[in-house]
Amino acid sequence: MQVLGFAAGVGLLGWCGMMAFAPENRAQLARLGEADAGSLAVLFGCSLGTLLLNGHIFWVVLRPEMRIDPVGVQATNAVATTLSYLPFKLSVLLRVAVHNRRDRVPLLTIAAWFGAVAVLVVVGLGPPALMSLWRHGVDAVWWAGSAIGICVSVFVTLTLAGVFAGPGGLGRIHRVLDPLRIGPLSRFIRGGAFARLHGIFGMLAHRRAVLEATFLRLLDIGMQTARFAVAASILGVDLGWQSALLIASTYFLIGMLSPFGMLGTREAGAVGLAQLLGISGPGDSLVVVILAVSATESLVNLVCAGVGVAWMRPDRLLRTVGGVTERGP
Repeated sequence: MQVLGFAAGVGLLGWCGMMAFAPENRAQLARLGEADAGSLAVLFGCSLGTLLLNGHIFWVVLRPEMRIDPVGVQATNAVATTLSYLPFKLSVLLRVAVHNRRDRVPLLTIAAWFGAVAVLVVVGLGPPALMSLWRHGVDAVWWAGSAIGICVSVFVTLTLAGVFAGPGGLGRIHRVLDPLRIGPLSRFIRGGAFARLHGIFGMLAHRRAVLEATFLRLLDIGMQTARFAVAASILGVDLGWQSALLIASTYFLIGMLSPFGMLGTREAGAVGLAQLLGISGPGDSLVVVILAVSATESLVNLVCAGVGVAWMRPDRLLRTVGGVTERGP
């Protein structure tokens, strides 16, 4: 299934490429070759910025439970992001292996960590996504509903996580589950494995970490929106900031959720959304914008992954690695 899904993604990318190189898009392709250095620098800079922001979000979310080297997290994120183009969830496997072996983060703490990151993606992007489905575009109601929805999501997350975080929260969990008198369950929630999984509540109850991660996620989407707008400007495609925001959000969410690697699936999904919302039609030059963003992002990711591999020293990683950790505040 992974191989078939990846092959389908490659096929979708080829379909997008055929649309991009259609005769009616030759003018846009010519403009890409004539782009000025400043616009290209902004385009590449936005791709670098979103890579660094996502790496920092991982570090911020784990900080309430453990402190690890932020540079190491960025290096790991760069390599993992590049591997996310491929199937078999190699990016996830790399993150788990590196953070467990190098940074001494227990496996179940890693599970809680990744779960907290996923929850905060929903907190930051869930309300705008729901508003987009309702409004089919970006207007004053969309902005108001998204802002209120995000604030409510943050409040609910901090409140519910706070109920179950820490020793007091663990005691509440015991009081809820103990009356069920299920022996294996009672032993599990009192074991070390559950104590590490329980860390997800500590991460999601940490006000500074949640607020900072949510802000960085919104900043990331803003930067992704900017690169679509800049690419459209370079290519002479009429794409407003509102449409760029919808396409950028879809592009990111598909890449994160795709089980077969994000190669081709993000591009086809963004093209499909644009056609659904009437932003573009079949063969429209918007597909050139989407592929231009993907191309610049790929170049940035490959270069940063090379730097990340050099910093990580795979030969050193394969040996027994120390890695000092300490409890967070």
